[in-house]
Amino acid sequence: MNIYITRHGETEWNKRKLVQGWKDSPLTEAGLLGAKQLRERMKEVKLDCVVSSPLFRAYETATIIVGDRAVPIVQNETLKEINCGDFEGYSFIEIWQKYPEMKKAHELDPLNFKYPNGESLVEFNHRVVEGFKKLIEKHHGQDILIVAHGGTIKGLTSYMIEKADPYDWFKEVVDNCSLTTIQFKKSQFSLVEYNDTSHLKIDD
Repeated sequence: MNIYITRHGETEWNKRKLVQGWKDSPLTEAGLLGAKQLRERMKEVKLDCVVSSPLFRAYETATIIVGDRAVPIVQNETLKEINCGDFEGYSFIEIWQKYPEMKKAHELDPLNFKYPNGESLVEFNHRVVEGFKKLIEKHHGQDILIVAHGGTIKGLTSYMIEKADPYDWFKEVVDNCSLTTIQFKKSQFSLVEYNDTSHLKIDD
């Protein structure tokens, strides 16, 4: 079983370094191009199913990658990005200037810090991992592409390959429209490639 994982294309809020969470912003021209370039790279890759976060930036990326191929796209709620609640739509510079006490609490315990009206990293990671276990069981033996988000992918790869440092959870995320490939065989995960962006060619 091959598990291909990509992050959605670049969005307007990505460019402006704003927290997105469960809110959405449109894909940029670069984001649309990246999805098309990944489609080209994967056109000969066998896919039985594409599983996407229902957030529009991920689902739109998934539809572009699939193109006219007869591959079903299944939306999966557990693949959504962390719910950042009241912080969504603002930059962390703005947030920490307004809520310095929350910045200190986050620095002291990033795993259990709960975004106001949102989730904690512990809650988020539990949702992602438990959902992924069910996903693998449902699609066992199939080759699947997962289209999700930076934080979500950190949770997935942390579960399969290497435990992530919670203090760097959102600092070292994969690039938009990058490709990570993992093989699942005899109940073991093995990393084939991680955050590969060789297909993202930029014309001079």
